[in-house]
Amino acid sequence: MSRVLAPPPRIVSSRPELPRATSSRGLLLLANFRAARKALLANGSRSFLTMLGVIIGVAAVITAVTQAEGTSADINQRFSSLGTNILTIQPGAPPAMAGKGGFMIKQGGSKDSTLTLNDARALASLAHVEQSSALLRIGGNVIFRNQNGQFQMLGVSVNYPSIHNLQLAEGSWFSDADESSRASKVVIGATVAQTLFSALHVDPIGQTIRFGSDRFGSQPFQVVGVLTSADPMADQNIYAPFNTVQVRVLNTTTTDSIEVLVDDTNNLTLVQQEITELLEKRHHITSGAEDDFWVQSATQMVQNRQASASSLATLLIGIAAVSLTVGGIGIMNIMLVSVTERTREIGIRLAVGARKSDIRNQFLIEAVLLSALGGIIGVFFGLFVGYEIVVSSELPFILNPGAIMLAVSVAGLTGIIFGLYPAVRAADLDPIVALRAI
Repeated sequence: MSRVLAPPPRIVSSRPELPRATSSRGLLLLANFRAARKALLANGSRSFLTMLGVIIGVAAVITAVTQAEGTSADINQRFSSLGTNILTIQPGAPPAMAGKGGFMIKQGGSKDSTLTLNDARALASLAHVEQSSALLRIGGNVIFRNQNGQFQMLGVSVNYPSIHNLQLAEGSWFSDADESSRASKVVIGATVAQTLFSALHVDPIGQTIRFGSDRFGSQPFQVVGVLTSADPMADQNIYAPFNTVQVRVLNTTTTDSIEVLVDDTNNLTLVQQEITELLEKRHHITSGAEDDFWVQSATQMVQNRQASASSLATLLIGIAAVSLTVGGIGIMNIMLVSVTERTREIGIRLAVGARKSDIRNQFLIEAVLLSALGGIIGVFFGLFVGYEIVVSSELPFILNPGAIMLAVSVAGLTGIIFGLYPAVRAADLDPIVALRAI
């Protein structure tokens, strides 16, 4: 009787196979990466032209973000001196874009203004109003000896420094007597003092400067005070008594605007309503008729200007999105051409044992490399253009790392989305059909 031997026991290794598989997969991905890089370098000009759409799109995004960040920072800096509890009354109807980010300041004794100095004095009598000042603005050329510059003169009330918390570096503010006598005295900002007097090493106090324009001629003014450096807006102003600017410079009976200091920010809405009611009564505006003035807070000014900057940034980003889409389509077209040109290569790889996933990954990596490299070039180009724009516009340059990472990520995602179809098409080629191309 024959003896049946039992099969040997099955030995199962306790060592998992995953590390070897992961290592092999990593080596394959590295090989695919090298093959993709070699393929792109072999057609350098075509690769660069393919990346142009992505470069332009990413550069537009970075430029838009840089400009928006700089504009926002400049707005916050420029309007910081206005204070959150200041209301500004402007003549005429609100600008058509006021609710969408627009803001306009009239100057030079606008003929359509109906606001007067008496209106400003009447507003000071309201319960929650601490101070009020009428304002007249006029830009012109300021000269001291051989030094000159373009600055803005403001005709303001004596209490204007308390409204904006202006501090004197030297000298004094003009007095009520100067206001009544229409004295030709001025207080200058820090930038004005530096422009006119620093190079000459002359103390501004007591010196006579000339301010004028083609429209209003030139007049002498004595400097009685210099402000400490506050913000770019105040530093470039020249302050004179309101009556002096109204009569001697502009020869007008109206004012460009009125500023009101409210005792508490919680009362802004109430005071705004009271101002509207009082001015409607003073200007004899009947119910239902359109007001000949409008009231706005400093906070609203900042929000409106920021909204305007955001609208511009959104428009540029929309253009960038179109450019990225066009760039993605260009990548897809080139990758499809590449698949056709390299049919023999694909057939050989499939014949020697390459899997479809290997072929797919190689072409997908090529597409991602194209878009990611285009995104990186676009970032540098966008930063350069954005820097030139904000510097020429005298805006602060603010680097936003989040925007850079987002732009590069979107560029890479564009490569994945538009490179997936050519990669799948290459992987689905029949090895026999592909080998016929040899």
